[in-house]
Amino acid sequence: MDFLGADTAQLLEQARALRTGDERVTAVREALETTVAAAAWTGPDAADFRETWRACSAQLAEVAGKLGSGAEHLAAEAVQQDAASDPAGQVDPAAYDGLLGGESWSDVINFVERVGDPFRDTVDTEHLGGSYSDLHPDWSPEDIGLTEEDIEAAEMQQGTLGDCWYLAAIMAAQQTDPGLLAENITGLGSPPGAEGWDVELYIDGEWRTVPVSPDEITVNGSRRVEGTTWADGEPGFMSIYERAMINAHDGRPSAVSADTPAAGLEMITGGEVETSTLAGQPSFEEYREALDSGRPVTVMTDPIAPIGPASDELVAAHVYQVSGYDAETGEIILTNPHGSNSSSVQEVRVDPEDPMFANDIVMTGIGES
Repeated sequence: MDFLGADTAQLLEQARALRTGDERVTAVREALETTVAAAAWTGPDAADFRETWRACSAQLAEVAGKLGSGAEHLAAEAVQQDAASDPAGQVDPAAYDGLLGGESWSDVINFVERVGDPFRDTVDTEHLGGSYSDLHPDWSPEDIGLTEEDIEAAEMQQGTLGDCWYLAAIMAAQQTDPGLLAENITGLGSPPGAEGWDVELYIDGEWRTVPVSPDEITVNGSRRVEGTTWADGEPGFMSIYERAMINAHDGRPSAVSADTPAAGLEMITGGEVETSTLAGQPSFEEYREALDSGRPVTVMTDPIAPIGPASDELVAAHVYQVSGYDAETGEIILTNPHGSNSSSVQEVRVDPEDPMFANDIVMTGIGES
């Protein structure tokens, strides 16, 4: 049997050459931009020259963009082929450092997940342990608190679904803009919530209204923390948001389980998200500035196994909320969507300036304030 495919090492070599070209053209354009701006020249000829330069600058930016796009395309082809060839469907992200942006990584993760779609059950109510109302017939869906104050106070705990990328984004929005979460969920019926909810999610470049019925809130879905065990928790606003995400993708496993920090933040906030990977991630000061500006921030750990300073406390292939920082130690504080009643460590401190930081944290997403 013949197998068709490219030499991924050659693809990556060519991708790096294109990325180098992108960086060089960009550096030349920026240097010339500074020189032209600093020129002490006035008058009609100067104005004409600057107008000509603006056109040239735009052309250089376009060339750099095409080189960068080519680099991402080749790297994405390589990583998808490597993932398909690996028995576990895993890749080493260090091999693609600086070649893939947030959207490309999201595509890669979804590609790996899609490979297994035909062999996995659709994520539906039965898949998540059945309807919560069947097990708890006295539960009243209208009792779920949906005010800004309720949402800000609720503590997340993840269920059995691998949607940390989405739940961590909800946690980040709880901290930075709980009002948005409250605005984007509407209780139906009388009293509100008795007949379900409408949830607004940003999907494929537009806001969509996604209905959720009370019987779709599940036993093994995400809950708010109560008591001392996971089972003590009850459905909260996050349970509704989680089911809305599932419904929006028709329960397709590859769409709901595993994705990037940027994918979750964009779906929840509707804003643009800055993504950085591996050694190109923010400094401590950049994390602090983002948090002080009220921007939602999440990070993803190494998909195979964290081997940096915080590896003993971190969960692999997991997305955390960046909930704060310690100015004295230079550490950022990560909060785990598993919740405080989980066996996982709830808060983990990591130092972005540590040379081994990228061996623990491979991707950061920073949303808009």
